[in-house]
Amino acid sequence: MSDLGPRLLSQNLRGKHQARCLLTLERALRLLRQSEKLPESEVELNRQLHFCLLQASRELYPENEIAPSTECNNQPDPDDEARVKREQKRPDFQWIFLDRYEPDPSRSSRQFVVECKRLGLALRADWILNKNYTNHGIVRFREAEWAYAKGASSGAMVGYWQSMEADDLLEEIHQESRAKSFPDLIIAGTWQPGRVSRLDHVFERSFQGSPFQLHHLWVDLRPTSSAD
Repeated sequence: MSDLGPRLLSQNLRGKHQARCLLTLERALRLLRQSEKLPESEVELNRQLHFCLLQASRELYPENEIAPSTECNNQPDPDDEARVKREQKRPDFQWIFLDRYEPDPSRSSRQFVVECKRLGLALRADWILNKNYTNHGIVRFREAEWAYAKGASSGAMVGYWQSMEADDLLEEIHQESRAKSFPDLIIAGTWQPGRVSRLDHVFERSFQGSPFQLHHLWVDLRPTSSAD
């Protein structure tokens, strides 16, 4: 088989895997939205989402034996000669699978990384949720110190949308992300009150996996919203 063959097979395999992860994540967020009791804190929301991800995985892909890992460290990368700071960082969720078409075994580990943040009104002056979404979320996929999803072509952010109207919320996100030289988020379709809205943008990185597409799934957890 020519070099082109395995490369295309590898890209196809990774694309299918990333698509499965996104569909599982969206289904899990819908399950989370349907929960009778929802915690407020990010830590507890992530814990509840973990079980929703397992349920969604079973529903959508019962033959798939790869489960998402919670707070698992970034995986080592063969481009780093020794342990680096990024290996101490822990994304909220990630799926890890082996690319059987990758000729170099040291590069066969593939990850789909998800980071989660709350969205809405600032609760105190020193902890502004919508700024955190960029500074402690989006940035981690671009800065070498964090290098979330290094070597991957895409990843995801989850927004736990707890208050504010959609357009006002997005404008605050854009104010901070523009200050950090990120492109604006583009909504896919229309806002989905009471459900999951999808946004995306693409940006450059200084390490492998560039240009990089970051998918944003915002689950509407506002008390006044009605879910299907």
